[in-house]
Amino acid sequence: MSHPHDHVTEQLSEYLDGELPVSARESVDAHLSGCAECRRLIEDLGSIVAAATTLPDTLPDRDLWAGVAQRIGATRATVTPFTPPVRRRFSFSVLQLAAAGILLMLMSGGLVYLARPHDDRGASGVTRAEPSAAAGDALTVSVANAQYDGAVADLERRLKAGRGELDPETVRVLEQNLGAIDTAIEQCRRALEADPANAYLTNHLVSARQRKIALLRRATALTTGS
Repeated sequence: MSHPHDHVTEQLSEYLDGELPVSARESVDAHLSGCAECRRLIEDLGSIVAAATTLPDTLPDRDLWAGVAQRIGATRATVTPFTPPVRRRFSFSVLQLAAAGILLMLMSGGLVYLARPHDDRGASGVTRAEPSAAAGDALTVSVANAQYDGAVADLERRLKAGRGELDPETVRVLEQNLGAIDTAIEQCRRALEADPANAYLTNHLVSARQRKIALLRRATALTTGS
């Protein structure tokens, strides 16, 4: 099934890497100039790719070839010439990249909280971190809000009805990341039971719920072609 923005989203990896031909890049630029949604998406994906390229290369702490050669019955090792590392190339689907951004947000927020001294977590003077505003008419959700529960239930019903329009890989990625968000929400909820006055945890829970609604809306839009 095709969607209105497929001609742009299918070229995002090459666009971000600067590998599109001039004519194709000009076509994408022309689309971005008139599409606020795609501009926001390309900005978000660019940030994710930029963050990923800063990850350090992890090298083994010892030579593993001896054990490998023994297991496969090799009589001698082949010396592979050293080649300098090349720039990472990341080619993921739009939904995978959007989900990665959500996971980065959830993990970074949780790690910041866990890294803080214990006394600071429950202190009455905790600085309130404002949750990021959701785009458009996103719902304002609170820690316990029937409106939020109703919105999630409605979106999940619509997504279930249109599930057949999505390819299996998209469904797998979607379910995996919705599960990760639900885990973060549940962890925040349990932490708030022990520390109900913690403003940081409250805001992190609200933000996670907003992100779940945003992901459900994007996935539902894919099933309707809107």
